[in-house]
Amino acid sequence: MTAHGILLASQPLLTESDRMDVAHYFASDRQAARAHFLAACRAAGLDIATYFAPKEVHKAAEPIVEVTRLGRPYASTVIALTCGAWEDEGLCASGIFTAILRHDLARLLPRDIALVLIHAIAPAGLSGLGRRGAPAETRENKWSHEALAAAESRFFDYVQQAASIANPSVANTVPWQARLLCEIADRFFQRAKRTVLVDLRTGPGPYGEADLLPCQIVHSDPLIDIDPLFGIKDDPNEPPAWGTPGNLAHGLIAALGRSQISGAVLEFGTYSMRSILSAGHGTVFYPRDDQWRQQVWELTMTTFHQLLTALNQGQPVTPLAAS
Repeated sequence: MTAHGILLASQPLLTESDRMDVAHYFASDRQAARAHFLAACRAAGLDIATYFAPKEVHKAAEPIVEVTRLGRPYASTVIALTCGAWEDEGLCASGIFTAILRHDLARLLPRDIALVLIHAIAPAGLSGLGRRGAPAETRENKWSHEALAAAESRFFDYVQQAASIANPSVANTVPWQARLLCEIADRFFQRAKRTVLVDLRTGPGPYGEADLLPCQIVHSDPLIDIDPLFGIKDDPNEPPAWGTPGNLAHGLIAALGRSQISGAVLEFGTYSMRSILSAGHGTVFYPRDDQWRQQVWELTMTTFHQLLTALNQGQPVTPLAAS
């Protein structure tokens, strides 16, 4: 355990399919990563919803967010995987998504649980920076604190409206980021009675390990108690460790309104702090070696198995014994 979070290390209790070589699914640039993801979606026969930024924000032809869903359309519980705002985190998540699709993870889903994959690599307008350490994008490409505050204050009322077409006055007062995320919420989470959102991140933790940190969910109200799914307990002798969701996950949580939501950040360790400080700019938060990528996959599968077990048994997520 890390404070009130869960520390995961490489686990022995994985299937042979889980342990298959997956490193080649992790691309080194966004074009290749997107191509891998789309090809895997097509091979699995899945529909892909595409979402674009306004042309004044993002002039490129490709969408900034692409979403697909595995499982039954009427599932009452939806697990959503998102990624952080950095390009490194998007590339990592993209490799995980592609491996999930190529390994037919849908076969593991119970009848009442669906899985939504939200693919976005440093999406324009939804992230402040591209690659970590890279120069900041233009101010228009940032999701400012003002935009987030405006989105949160209007999301709940906005989601209750039938649609922006039926109520154009509401649409004109809501930031385009909020409208985009509300569209995702309406299409992929409309029937969900419970949503579990896991934000995939990379950071300066120990190489080959991961922290699973719960998020406190905020809806313009005082902080509410965290859902017990991720094993949080009040301990006066131990300081809390909360995960901070990225812009994409943060906005989606707001778009989902008052539905039952459990949120967590799954952060994969990359290097020691000393190696990060000495590495300078570049891709220190997205290692290129196959061993790290294989471990990221196995840690994801470990977390996913634990999550399915916890949801089935109505118990908190608990770590397996480390190898």
